[in-house]
Amino acid sequence: MRLIDLWKSYEVYGDFNIYSLPDELIKKGTQVEYKPNSILVSRGEFPDSIYFIQEGIVAGIREYINGNIYNYFQLDDKNGSIGLLEILAKQEKYIATIISVTNVKALKIDSAIVYQAIMEDTDLLRKCTNLLSNDLYQRSGNDGVLYYLPGIDRIRYFLIAYYESHQDMANEKGQITVDAEYQVIANGIGMSIRTVGRNLQKLKISEEIRSSKKKILLGRKEYEKLVKNLYT
Repeated sequence: MRLIDLWKSYEVYGDFNIYSLPDELIKKGTQVEYKPNSILVSRGEFPDSIYFIQEGIVAGIREYINGNIYNYFQLDDKNGSIGLLEILAKQEKYIATIISVTNVKALKIDSAIVYQAIMEDTDLLRKCTNLLSNDLYQRSGNDGVLYYLPGIDRIRYFLIAYYESHQDMANEKGQITVDAEYQVIANGIGMSIRTVGRNLQKLKISEEIRSSKKKILLGRKEYEKLVKNLYT
């Protein structure tokens, strides 16, 4: 049998997130809520709980000795499972500090309970494999790409990726609001807030973004302009 045919025969539908959990597992969890800039877990702590995001956005951050903070991934209710990587890798420390970018609601479940459920449920295990493999594949393809980009293209890259991963949140006009503060963008692409602000103003003048009440707005038209101007 061909590999493509095998992929189809073992295909599972849906992502591993809050919506894929069986009812008996959900009943074993506890609802928790966080205001913006709250810490959910800290790097180095034992992963005794798994957090499934129900509402809002969280970010993984890495702090360096020189005081710089790097925001290198974001999670929401579609891909938000904090601690999953650690328990499947059998690692005794959270790899990153996770903070809330917006108001966040999450389901907190004992990691041992989640691990056992995954090991005993083939469908859940396959969804986990798909989630982690796709994430690793995407990160491997993007590894180091920002290093070679000038400042304005780093922001274009960030906004393009944001739009592509949040299209399902578009309003009736096909427009999304970038729910990320300047500090979050700056941390994510390795720039200062001031430089981010200057370059966003340039993108606004070139009509690659719009804004309202200090929030960045993106529609299909803006997205296509960002893509066209990246690398040119």
